[in-house]
Parts: sequence; structure tokens; C-alpha cells
Amino acid sequence: MGCRSRKTIPQVLFAARSNKVYNKEEPAFMLNMFKAIRSVMLAAHELYRQKKHSLLKITPEQSLDGPLYAPPGAHCAEWQRTPKTLAVKEYENPLWVFRRFFKYQNILEWKRTIDQVLDYALSHDTKDCALDLLKIYLHLIRLMEAAHLEARQDL
Repeated sequence: MGCRSRKTIPQVLFAARSNKVYNKEEPAFMLNMFKAIRSVMLAAHELYRQKKHSLLKITPEQSLDGPLYAPPGAHCAEWQRTPKTLAVKEYENPLWVFRRFFKYQNILEWKRTIDQVLDYALSHDTKDCALDLLKIYLHLIRLMEAAHLEARQDL
């Protein structure tokens, strides 16, 4: 998962709860970041529907191996790109994360949730925000980390 998305997701979720409008970067950047997250979510959903086990084979010893987490030429410190939310068993089979993600909410509910988060993040009026932003944060971060591992299955 990229360093920027690791920063942007919590910033946007914080703005969704705050009366302050998200202004850390151009709103277009935030919208494009969440379009990318939505694309990852759709790909994860398809993998979740098709597979029982990941093709990825990571041993517990490899779980902190830097090349698994950053493409060549990544521009952030190694500790920033290392996944921090996955259990060892989830490193070994990232599809477990996808199962939990879609057990929490189905694909249509996730699409609505993402749209609501963006609406609240770009609005001053957040008093009606009833979203569980901590759970959303944890699910999104774990999704992005697991999807990155699943995409690196050629290693």
C-alpha cells in the first residue's frame, strides 16, 4: 500500500467527522484516491468470489520482507510501507481479509459508505454522520494491505 494512501485514508475519515472540510490536498486527489480504493475493493470482491485460498505463499519469516510491500523505487521509509494491521495468518492468506471485509458490508453497502465518507469529508455539516469511522478505517487499511500482498503473488 502506498505511503500516500496510508496518510490520506485517515485524513479523509477525520474530515468526515469534523466540521472542517478536507483540505490536505486538492479535492481531486482525494477523489482519485478513493476511486482507486473503490477499484481495489471491486477487484478484491471478484477474488473473494472466485477463490478459497490465495496463490500467495508467504512464510512467517518472510512477513517482514521489504520487497513484498514496496515496488522498486518507492519514495518512503521502509517502516512506512510495511503493513501494520495484518495478522501472520492473513499474510499467509490475504483472502481472509477480503472475506472479513465483505462480511462486514456487502459490495453495494461499501460503495454507499465510500460515497458517504466523501460527502461528509467535503462538507461542513457532519452532525448527522453516523458512520463507524474507526471500523471503516481498519477495514480499508487492511483491505489495501491484503490487496497489495495478493497482487504481489508472483514473488
